[in-house]
Amino acid sequence: MKISDKYSFYDENDIKIVNEIIKGKKLSGTSDYITRYEKKLASFFESKYAIAVSSGTSAIQVALYALGVRSGDFVIIPSTAPSMSIVSIIELGAKPIFCDTNENDFGLDLNDLEKLLSSKVKAVIEVPMWGYPTNVLKLKKYLKKYKVPLLLDLAQAHGTKINEKYLSYYADISCFSTHDRKILATGEGGFCLTDKKNLYEKMQSYIKFGNMNGVDFGLNFKLGSMQAGVGINRIKLIPKQLKERSKNANYLLKRINNKKIKEFQIVKNGSPNYYTLLLTVNNSKCKEFIDYLDKNGIPSDIKRYSFKVLYKYPLFKKYSRNCKNSDKLSKNITTIPVHPGLKRKELDYIINIINNYKIDE
Repeated sequence: MKISDKYSFYDENDIKIVNEIIKGKKLSGTSDYITRYEKKLASFFESKYAIAVSSGTSAIQVALYALGVRSGDFVIIPSTAPSMSIVSIIELGAKPIFCDTNENDFGLDLNDLEKLLSSKVKAVIEVPMWGYPTNVLKLKKYLKKYKVPLLLDLAQAHGTKINEKYLSYYADISCFSTHDRKILATGEGGFCLTDKKNLYEKMQSYIKFGNMNGVDFGLNFKLGSMQAGVGINRIKLIPKQLKERSKNANYLLKRINNKKIKEFQIVKNGSPNYYTLLLTVNNSKCKEFIDYLDKNGIPSDIKRYSFKVLYKYPLFKKYSRNCKNSDKLSKNITTIPVHPGLKRKELDYIINIINNYKIDE
């Protein structure tokens, strides 16, 4: 059996609103549909402001620019972040500084972070991978002492919460992707959330060529109205997605009886969105386990994207720094699809394959 790690769906109202946009001849990123989409995003995520942009990566660049990051500045980022999180730092001419994570989650290690903070650090990024929460509340309180802004890359964390609040509640700016694989999917696209009016105005200006006033710098990072239209329709479907993903994840977890395999640690008072189910393999044979799953048709993002700490890739080697917790963490996890498209027989197949795997010490 081959298990798909991609979930695509069709909703009849997608076609309805896209047809409406085409017939109205309002296709650009300055149409009224963009405003409607942004208002719905802000309302759903309980944020004051939302800015729709062309991708999750552009969302990060827009946010960093609004936070004042310029050439020569430093931005701290976890070494477990995906490459999409770091390239915007480099594109702005700033220097990414890798910070270690905690031993058992993707939150930044505050002891390591303290060594890195300086007057040149203009922002700190945290990335809750695969929709598993980090203790962003603790990090936010810590950074407040140093007056350093917090940017959350929540590309995979639509709906992830801590203390019953969306993670975006705790950030100066949060960045999301709406790529085809995401829980809110518009094909391509992204958005930023903030409660600060000055940051909102800077981001709005930046994505529209600095409002074309000949004074302020900006680029074209606007989202097209047809993608916004799909987003308008699909925002209301997020709760159903979250419910189905959680149901599938819990179905697997209750039936997996391999003692060496358990769910990735969830931080206290945290609620993952189950973008995927993240498993920890409790020995040194995780790679063999991932290969075994792959051979039996169960995909892993770890294998698909060759996941490892970023400084081990040639492109980012010059920023190398010893992050022992991150390195160990990256070698002992795998992802399992739990999206709403999976059937019961596919979930039972996954359970059977995992339970039949023999892990030797």
